[in-house]
Amino acid sequence: MMEQMKVLQIGLGFNPGGMESFIMTYYRELQECGVQFDFIAMFPHIAYEEEIQALGGKIYHTSDARKHPVAFYREMRNILKAETYDVVHANMLSAANIVPLIAAKRGAVRKIIAHSHNSSTPGIVRNILHRINKPLIPHFATDLFACSAKAGKWMYSDKMMKTERFHIIPNALDMKKFLYDETGREQVRAELGLKDRLVIGHVGRFEEQKNHEFLIEVFREIAAAREDAVLLLIGEGELQDGIRRKVKDYGLIDKVRFLGVRSDVPRLWKAMDIFILPSLFEGLPIVALEAQASGVCSILADTITREVQLTDNVSFLSLNDSPGKWCEEVLSHIGYVRNQAVNEKILADFRKAGYDIETAAQALLSYYKQ
Repeated sequence: MMEQMKVLQIGLGFNPGGMESFIMTYYRELQECGVQFDFIAMFPHIAYEEEIQALGGKIYHTSDARKHPVAFYREMRNILKAETYDVVHANMLSAANIVPLIAAKRGAVRKIIAHSHNSSTPGIVRNILHRINKPLIPHFATDLFACSAKAGKWMYSDKMMKTERFHIIPNALDMKKFLYDETGREQVRAELGLKDRLVIGHVGRFEEQKNHEFLIEVFREIAAAREDAVLLLIGEGELQDGIRRKVKDYGLIDKVRFLGVRSDVPRLWKAMDIFILPSLFEGLPIVALEAQASGVCSILADTITREVQLTDNVSFLSLNDSPGKWCEEVLSHIGYVRNQAVNEKILADFRKAGYDIETAAQALLSYYKQ
């Protein structure tokens, strides 16, 4: 009988964004290898909660470590006393809050992982705390992970990145989900009423970082140039109402679709022609990888690390460029050929670059066991 390894994951939010997608992609693969993920949730509900429970994962609802660090520390210590975990895996966007690492260290967990999923963060207070806590991470974490070299430099010192404790864990994808087929494209476009439309897509939480304000300015130009253009906005967030008002003010209600949080994003890529991500902050977004894997041309802000580019179907533009210039770049990609042969070549390049979940998950499992 396969011996089960238990990993306590920390960091999932309520919106199924890049970090949440990363954790679940690895969870689905490692679950087949006898690895069980349990989760600490600092929200009333976290992304993929139903699937986590279906896979046998426990979800512990705790206080928010950012707002109530002392209460969270006590609650996490109680969890570690009640259950024995081989690994505590803390997924982090910054070092502003390292209470989970401290609780795991005091709980005598064998392996404690700090995992950097970002390369910048908004907010003056958060940045100050990040600078203060960054040097403390190696005192509490046994292993230092990052999704890219840039994310590593954001969270750890150059000295620590040269040690055996540091590893880059790619934002790997389940390649099977990104296989292109014309029938699937026609089906999803028919379901959404997009049969002959020029479909522009964006996936991301409605927050300052994702820069929906600028995105709508760009799409306004696209819609003026192409009457058949439609924009799909996938995600939710506190800024959504403001974006809805802007869409209404610009007379774009019939051209912008708010699809909310979707569990079938890999399927929706088939419907898209162009993906736009005008992010204000640096990072290596999984959605940009997914778009490329699906063969969708991507127009990205140059704030996003170049490490994200794995195909030729990517353009980087400055946020100082006008919405009109972004529109011109989008229109220049219309007519790009997508078919099964092209998609298979792209996925082969992804596998070669180490982004295949089957291979990447085995590497992560070996780090868990060390």
